[in-house]
Amino acid sequence: MVSWLKVRRPSPIPDKPSCRADESAQSFPKHSPSSSPPAGKWERLAWSCFDIGSSSFTTVIVDLVFAVYFVRVVCAHRVDGTWLWTLALFFSQAFVAFSSPWIGAMADVLGRKKRMLFSAYAVCILSCLTLARMGEGDVWPSLITFMITNVSFSLADNLMAGFLPEISSYESLGTLSGWARSLGNLGSLANLLLVSPLLASGFTVSNSDRIQLALALTTVIYALAGLPALFLLRERTEAVTGNLWKALLQAGRRLRDSLPKVVHPGALRTFFASSLLCGAGATIVMVVVAIYAQMAIGMADTEQVLVLLAVQGGACVGALSLGKIKDWFGSARSLQLVVIVWTLSSIALVSVQSKPLFWMTAFLVGIGNGSLFAVSRAVMGLLSPPEARAQYYGLWFVTGRVAAALGPLLFGVLFEASHSFRIPMTIPLVCFASGFLLLLALPADRR
Repeated sequence: MVSWLKVRRPSPIPDKPSCRADESAQSFPKHSPSSSPPAGKWERLAWSCFDIGSSSFTTVIVDLVFAVYFVRVVCAHRVDGTWLWTLALFFSQAFVAFSSPWIGAMADVLGRKKRMLFSAYAVCILSCLTLARMGEGDVWPSLITFMITNVSFSLADNLMAGFLPEISSYESLGTLSGWARSLGNLGSLANLLLVSPLLASGFTVSNSDRIQLALALTTVIYALAGLPALFLLRERTEAVTGNLWKALLQAGRRLRDSLPKVVHPGALRTFFASSLLCGAGATIVMVVVAIYAQMAIGMADTEQVLVLLAVQGGACVGALSLGKIKDWFGSARSLQLVVIVWTLSSIALVSVQSKPLFWMTAFLVGIGNGSLFAVSRAVMGLLSPPEARAQYYGLWFVTGRVAAALGPLLFGVLFEASHSFRIPMTIPLVCFASGFLLLLALPADRR
């Protein structure tokens, strides 16, 4: 088995208290490992496989298939399909943003992170299968089902990320996160190739059956990708209480106590602020890729799948290489390199005029997209206290949801005012420049 699966968590150090991330931290905290048995290669592989389903779900259902299917087929006789779709995205993301820290804190207090993870996973599968049955005219059932699907998927993804620092040594967080993300992007590539023949006839009412089959196949892949973790992943969080009411109160106190650590000067605030800025810029670029491909480069509907394939191919390379670089050179330098890649891809996106150069730009965007999440997820493993990992990952996910909402909104306002790509594309450049300056103040990893 490859080396990234063989790295074991360090043995427990007796009589050494764990460190918390606080506002006065001058370097990343070094936590003492859990007393649970160390994770083996099969448990690491099971955790990594979940990224296959996660990446496939995001690419096919949210970014490509169902988004277009809803606007063109479900709302075939309406003119407000795009507006309704954006509302569904906004409300589902807003709910996730507010609930993620609370759900994470509850999982830590109850010691049931795995049980809560697979409850969300099961809801996502059932609602997604229901989504695959929606057809022309099923507007409101589709919107409600999609919001349930998106919320449950996001919560499961958040809780799964909280297992990373439990199954990896702190010296190999980036490597494992990068390999998992790369594996997920490979799975997403395979999924796109699988459903591409079903989408070849276009997003029309007459092709509804094939599009629904593509949604169902993606749901099956998501379900199968989570099964190894269901059987092999261990619950290592010790329960504080088994009483639900006491757990609610304890979770509320933990969230109240953790907020000063996020807003006061220190590594945590620096990382959260840079994540918000870079996440907003990255979201804008990812949204613009598909729009720019059609409006400026002249890509046909069938070529949009090829654009996503180029992005996913770059994401595999980015996640794999930058995850390893994070463990070699530290969190600050690797994140700075990721931001530089995003800046170059943003400039190239509005500069290229030919399809061959656009494929290269899409590949560069993919490198930034795959590496940003892989590296940031690993850095969060350094910053989260062992007894509150799901809670802190939930807080970090809030920055991603806020960035996903604010970035496209600002871009849309400027685009409507200027009717040009060049002026609103200054927003991600400002975001990346500001995030880069913040990352210069990020302290070095303590190994």
